[in-house]
Amino acid sequence: MPMPKRYTILPVLVSLCLLLMVLLDPDASYAIGKVTATPTAERQLPSPEELDIDSALEEVLEHIEARAYADAIALAAVILQADEGSWKAHYYRGFAHARSQDWEDAIADYSAALDQRPGDAALWRARGELHLENRNPRAAKRDYQQSLSVNPRATATYSSLVRLHERDRDSKLRELYQSIVDAARANAGGNGIRAIAILDEAIGSFDRGSAPPELGYAYFARAEVWTGAENWDSALADLSAALALQPQMQDYYMARGYIYSETERQDLAAPDFHRRMTLIERDSTTASLALDEAAIIEMEYALVARLQFEGEAGQLVSISARDYLGKGVDPLLVLLDVDGKPLLGDDDGGGETDALIANYELPARGAYTVMVGHANGGFEGQIRVTLR
Repeated sequence: MPMPKRYTILPVLVSLCLLLMVLLDPDASYAIGKVTATPTAERQLPSPEELDIDSALEEVLEHIEARAYADAIALAAVILQADEGSWKAHYYRGFAHARSQDWEDAIADYSAALDQRPGDAALWRARGELHLENRNPRAAKRDYQQSLSVNPRATATYSSLVRLHERDRDSKLRELYQSIVDAARANAGGNGIRAIAILDEAIGSFDRGSAPPELGYAYFARAEVWTGAENWDSALADLSAALALQPQMQDYYMARGYIYSETERQDLAAPDFHRRMTLIERDSTTASLALDEAAIIEMEYALVARLQFEGEAGQLVSISARDYLGKGVDPLLVLLDVDGKPLLGDDDGGGETDALIANYELPARGAYTVMVGHANGGFEGQIRVTLR
């Protein structure tokens, strides 16, 4: 089966990180280095009013490539005077601060970038690395956990947790994280059987009565392998076990709802998609939805739209949520009954990444709510919602 879009994780920042690693030091870690800034000849910086921000951001990267970190920091500061919401300028400047071993300023810039990019697992991990360099392992652990909360498939974050726990007297958690890393590599290499065996051993090493919450990561990792093999029952069992240990992990609900949706059990998908939306919700919008008319939603990360319509008992309705302009947004759809309880949910039933609830017979007269959010395939763009 084609790889589900859930496996896609915010590729822009990851690609950037890889580029910077190659440019700066192929053997260095993502955001950490022990390199001093190279001074360059003093030059006149442009004013914020005359700045071309895109060109200036490229120039900051050129300074970083040349290890001219002071120049990168200075130019990024001008960009932020022109556009204080530029997460890239904060990220680039934070990277330059980190390469200069100025951990506090680097952390501050990464924090500002995270205010704009809260759904970026790689950036959470990167800030965790800075906390670790700044001798704050507790803060590092919190950021690593937040990285996995955003994306529990982030193998690099499990590797960071291995390093974090390398001095623990009890090696159980370190071994658990290493098993997840090893299984992910085996599965990526096409050896799903080996991945299952690794995770079987890791899960079996804990007594049922003493299972820590972190064991949920291993259950989720095994569910991912089962999902790739379309072994739906085993995947569902592992996802339920993972949620019993970590009930606040929004993407576990997304993964389980996806399976229900794929196997035409939209009634079971509904509460999982509903839970996913409410767990990540950072902003919301409400509107009315008229029959045979469309509503356009400007989707962004963790936005949830609630569209109400009046229905009659026995009325057949179809609700579609589509990527209106083809920009890569991935709609997620839940229909709530007149009491606000989830009835049906869908992810990809409309083809590609579009969501569809088709020919559903309303059970009662009253006000129904269509909840629209995003799945993991993309969260920026216009979603067109239609009720027929």
